[in-house]
Amino acid sequence: MEKNELSLYRNEIDEIDSKIIELYEKRMDLVIKVNEYKIKNNIPTLDSSRENIMLEKNLIKIKNGEYKKYYPYVLEGFLKASKSMQEELKNNSFI
Repeated sequence: MEKNELSLYRNEIDEIDSKIIELYEKRMDLVIKVNEYKIKNNIPTLDSSRENIMLEKNLIKIKNGEYKKYYPYVLEGFLKASKSMQEELKNNSFI
């Protein structure tokens, strides 16, 4: 592989990462709304059944079977960030 070819791949990854960041921010905006709803309705932050449903539902959408085994790590990261932010919001320590 040429260095130039590697640069092209990395540039494409950077573009994809920018799109992921945009979607991540939209996701976190919605997490704030979900959190507000949970607080108003006295619902706990953690909903394990929802997390399991999300994992199963999303794994089905992945077309490349080799990538499926790595997706739980991706979802785990998003859920960890979401739960952490929700806890900070509940404790009024969100910046």
